[in-house]
Amino acid sequence: MARQREFDKDKVIERAMLLFWERGYEATSMRDLLEAMGISSSSLYTAFRDKRGVYLAALEQYCELERARITQMAHDEPSPQRFIERLFGSIDEAVQPTDHAPGSLAFNAMVEYGTRDPDVTELLLTHYFGIAQIVAAVIRAGQEQGAISATGDALDLAYTVLSTLHGVATMKGVKPDFPHAAAITRIIVQLLAV
Repeated sequence: MARQREFDKDKVIERAMLLFWERGYEATSMRDLLEAMGISSSSLYTAFRDKRGVYLAALEQYCELERARITQMAHDEPSPQRFIERLFGSIDEAVQPTDHAPGSLAFNAMVEYGTRDPDVTELLLTHYFGIAQIVAAVIRAGQEQGAISATGDALDLAYTVLSTLHGVATMKGVKPDFPHAAAITRIIVQLLAV
């Protein structure tokens, strides 16, 4: 009879996620990972196979949480324009780690891995496409309500918004005081406005 797992998998993944989020994959040692997760090496290998398996589980959980946060943001904002402004306003949190917010694990993974790891790339693309669907739903609803005058396909407009968002995030990652971020946000909002 197989021995039952003696830990809450979601909780240990969350602990690992916080460690990877803070340090990145390469700078996280197995010793630190086991200590943070509070499990034995045999439990880690049984549940996740290896450090990379833990990382993929942590990244997947982070992406699910981030999409849930963006979905909630879309629900909370009174207009599509306010939602877009809030998305652009969240860039600093994603690219500039602070004592209170370690940045975006997804953005960090993109920077650390690029396209070197097909599994990380697939997770990040799934995440990006999921966010695009959220943004497209907001745009589509805005078009139907007459709050958005842009007549293009909602998904095409969503990818335009996200591509611009990622461009600004990349610039702010290199130059935190990038002076054109606010103007770019205004232009994107104006393109969608009635």
